[in-house]
Amino acid sequence: MNSESHDIYEKFKIKFNDKRKTLFLCFSIFFAIVFLFLSFFVIFFSPQYWDVSVSQELQEDQNILLDVVMKALSWLGTVYAASTMVSVWAFIFFIFKYIREGIFVLSSLLSGGLSYILKMWIDRPRPSVDFVRIVEEAHYQSFTSGHVLFYTSFFGTLLIIALFSKILKWKWKILISLSCIAMVTLGAISRIYLGAHWFTDVMGGFIVGILLIMITGSIYLRSKKNSANSF
Repeated sequence: MNSESHDIYEKFKIKFNDKRKTLFLCFSIFFAIVFLFLSFFVIFFSPQYWDVSVSQELQEDQNILLDVVMKALSWLGTVYAASTMVSVWAFIFFIFKYIREGIFVLSSLLSGGLSYILKMWIDRPRPSVDFVRIVEEAHYQSFTSGHVLFYTSFFGTLLIIALFSKILKWKWKILISLSCIAMVTLGAISRIYLGAHWFTDVMGGFIVGILLIMITGSIYLRSKKNSANSF
């Protein structure tokens, strides 16, 4: 009876793993296709109604305090601030000998290289004063949003580490997850509010960030199973 139950469990485990792999592949293909369509759109068409309307809607209620808050949120995505945050978190994990978690956090730095390549390839101009208010001048091309790509990959790694943690209680997992989601959302809003990006730029950065953490996250979770010292 025990042997029979074990066989049923093993079959269920194999079937569950197969379905999970299929689901992962389907989501990866879906996001890749959406990104390709989005890239095609921004290459061959000028900013459309939804890009302009989203920017105007977010910039409708403007004031000095809101400008400062949005600039602060956006500053976290600059090269110096981003590299510092990643380095500090990775160092903390390394200090406590959570090597896999530290490497996983460091993998979010790949977002910088990805963003640069996509910006050079697609070469979309930044929003202009003809359509929106430019609160903060930005450099390089517009698509994809490097800030949002980084926010998605960095806070996404922290979210995954928290959710699959063996030592955190559920209330902390929920709190950390909500905080990470809030940072990604607010970071995206700040880039549109500041006139640095169009809505489609932000969506492009989010999609590429999701694809990045799907790859790095799957590697991390796979290695976590075989780790004796895991967070």
